Amino acid sequence: MNAVAPQGLVVNTGPTPLVLGDRPLEPADVAAVARGRPAVLGEAARHRMRTSREVLERALARGDLIYGVSTGVGAIKTAPIGADGQALFQTLLLRAHSVGHGDPAPAEFVRAAMLVRAAGLAVGVAGVRPELADALCRALDSAVSPHVHQFGSIGQADLSQMAEIGLALTGYGEHGAPLAGDGYRPIALEPREAHAIVNSNAFSVGIACLALERTVRSLRALDVSAAVPLEALVANVDALHPAVVAVRAYPGAVATVQRLRALLADGALLRGERRPRAMQDPLAFKVVPQTHGAVRDALAHCAAQLRVELASSGDSPIMVPDEDRAICAGNHDITPIAIALDYSRLALAQAVTIANERVQKLLDGRFTGLATGLRADPLAPHDSLGVVGHGAASLAAEARLLAQPVTLEQPTSGLAEGIEDRITMAPTGARRLYEMAGLANRLAAVELTCAAQAVDLRATTGELGAGTRTAYRATRRAVPFVAAGEAPRPDLDALECWLASDELP
Repeated sequence: MNAVAPQGLVVNTGPTPLVLGDRPLEPADVAAVARGRPAVLGEAARHRMRTSREVLERALARGDLIYGVSTGVGAIKTAPIGADGQALFQTLLLRAHSVGHGDPAPAEFVRAAMLVRAAGLAVGVAGVRPELADALCRALDSAVSPHVHQFGSIGQADLSQMAEIGLALTGYGEHGAPLAGDGYRPIALEPREAHAIVNSNAFSVGIACLALERTVRSLRALDVSAAVPLEALVANVDALHPAVVAVRAYPGAVATVQRLRALLADGALLRGERRPRAMQDPLAFKVVPQTHGAVRDALAHCAAQLRVELASSGDSPIMVPDEDRAICAGNHDITPIAIALDYSRLALAQAVTIANERVQKLLDGRFTGLATGLRADPLAPHDSLGVVGHGAASLAAEARLLAQPVTLEQPTSGLAEGIEDRITMAPTGARRLYEMAGLANRLAAVELTCAAQAVDLRATTGELGAGTRTAYRATRRAVPFVAAGEAPRPDLDALECWLASDELP
């Protein structure tokens, strides 16, 4: 956004703020704010929040029993809270729920959580003042983020992480000191507002949005790393014929075939100028459309679920203005997102598994017709790239371990005297998808390293397709050819960075 200074100079005042409440958020909005875009509360949302606040205040004035407002929470839900105890209750609720463990969460995770919580409040049914959403937006303007622990939530509202964010918003102790030191003005909470902060899955949903974006990028990287080996192996590209997906038209498979054909376009293999080495290739080469397509379909489902969640309120209680009362409900249950995250990880594990298998096949002379280990001198005793396969197998194994479903994990019913007998482990699922995507991207870099070596050994660089040629050149900028008598000297970090960038074909 630009402004005009008195002298007529145009001054860049930073990115345009995201206005909350004017339209539903997209996962990409969450990622943008997590990386520094500011956010403000829109006027329509401000009006809705004031209306719901008035409903709450009338209910309190009537003496209505409202969970978490005029009563305690969890196992002490029957304990009343009088007007004179409200201020202390807000503070103690946050402090009591600040039970996190482990390393600090990355700043991006914390910023994403703050935005998601502000967006949920902007729906306008939580019964809190607009000032609470404003406080979250002001905290997002800060150069520092609240200190939040990674662990502590069981996915039935991210109580511990959101409590730490709430303590920072109120300026409490070591939680609030960094924000206050950066110029943030703490907020004094009123009835319902501490509970509204903690009773939210914003931490899980925020990470899920970041994980979705990272996974979409890693799948595009795996598309590229799968396309170059098709040419390196001199594979049978009939598997990419449009007729294949025309007769079995899963949306993700159709999109994958289109993408792979675009990467191979203008190359000798796709044009039919180079005959495939075999009629039947290993499945890891043959079923890329079906496997990557399944990942695309899973990620599309995850994105759809997140869009619903980002447009929603997960609060309980909620205000019903037409009936002028507050009601309790179960919208804090995050099962739809938790299951979508499990689904996405299971799907991504399939793509990671076949990527590793392609690496092993490229290193095996029985499949390539080249020297085992892609040695430049077939008679040399040196490994060349042979041991690279071990690292690839390790990456794939780590990814598959992260893919295990977390939604089946159940505790005893002893939490909160048996009241909280349901969990989803959604934050674990989101964090694991984020980590898996990073492993997938690294594995794509390993696969390209092997594929580029095979292409050079065949001396077919001039036959590469439009997209695969770009990928080959990017690989060679970071990973030199391994000549006879040399050891690999790859800069996989640089190649991995390129694979995660917008430069990818």
